Amino acid sequence: MIQAGLKSFMSQNWEDLLLLHWPVCPEGMRATIPSDLILDLHEGEAWASVVGFRLTNLRISPFRFLSWNDFLEVNLRTYVRDKGGRKGVWFHSLDSSDLPAVFGARALYGLSYFFSKVTFDWEGRGIHYRSRRKPLQGGHTAHLQAPVHRGGDEGQPADSSLDRFLLERYRFWARRTLCDESSSAVVAHRPYDAFRVEGACYRGSLFKAWGMSEPASAPAVAHYCKGFPVSAYAPSWSFSMLGQANQR
Repeated sequence: MIQAGLKSFMSQNWEDLLLLHWPVCPEGMRATIPSDLILDLHEGEAWASVVGFRLTNLRISPFRFLSWNDFLEVNLRTYVRDKGGRKGVWFHSLDSSDLPAVFGARALYGLSYFFSKVTFDWEGRGIHYRSRRKPLQGGHTAHLQAPVHRGGDEGQPADSSLDRFLLERYRFWARRTLCDESSSAVVAHRPYDAFRVEGACYRGSLFKAWGMSEPASAPAVAHYCKGFPVSAYAPSWSFSMLGQANQR
């Protein structure tokens, strides 16, 4: 019973996801992830992605009766696995428009959340996400845009092996303050029904914040997805505290 509750700790919806992806040098990327994680490569290449989306209908156990404001996120991530072969993502940064979410995610999971001004709209060439961190957190910015018709899905379906490598990730890792090991949590949702987008672009300083070069070209691959419901496990330390087997 307790373990079932930990596995249904959080529910939310991810909506209007815009995902931009670039192949990157594995050697350079390895220096930005913890030593207990391994870069997950696709045909010998590491990948980095900038992702914008709307997070709605958030509910957290045991207080699911409490409503939470919807908010926006822009994150920078790469693709990793642990020494046991479990695959997922490592978030370099997550910019959020919701201050309580920033504090909560940092405290519970150790995720690198930053309080930022994030906006989302449909204008001009389609979908736009813009983020700017508060000055005390570096002031780093991002602007993602793509020529997507509002609510449309008229592009090429994302069903190649590379698409699945970039999209179908059901675990994330993080490192809590004062901990010397990375911990992971599971997310559950239906497979992406994304489609590929041509003409997407990004500008900003999210990579620079981690000592990496900003992309010199348009994303090699871009996706748009309308969204879906998501559930997430409680942080791994809670399983240990309550004497439960860690999540698989």
